[in-house]
Amino acid sequence: MLNWLKKIFKPEPEMLTAPKNERYYQLKCNEIFQGKVEYKLSDGTRVDILTDDLAIEVDFARKWYEAIGQACHYSRLSNRKPGVLLIVKSPSEEKYAKATLEVCKVTQVNGYHIAVFVYRDY
Repeated sequence: MLNWLKKIFKPEPEMLTAPKNERYYQLKCNEIFQGKVEYKLSDGTRVDILTDDLAIEVDFARKWYEAIGQACHYSRLSNRKPGVLLIVKSPSEEKYAKATLEVCKVTQVNGYHIAVFVYRDY
């Protein structure tokens, strides 16, 4: 009689193994940052996480170079420090985190270096 209730509170196995999308990581990481998620800027673009200090682009590690460009753009428009949060899903993707750190050491926007955060999900 209560089988339907059990299904509501117990996810199906395929739901537990479903791939996590960028939105999942935005929300998960924003639990720490406590910013605004998908904040719309004056040009219509949306910064993934906007805090009082940072404009953070969240992206998968293999798209590290795109994340840097987007963080720079969001920083400029929001007058916040730029930040990149990379999602690294396997040890083989650590090379992307390293590349991001190297580039961000020498890149500045509005006088600030790009902050790099890494979420390791493996």
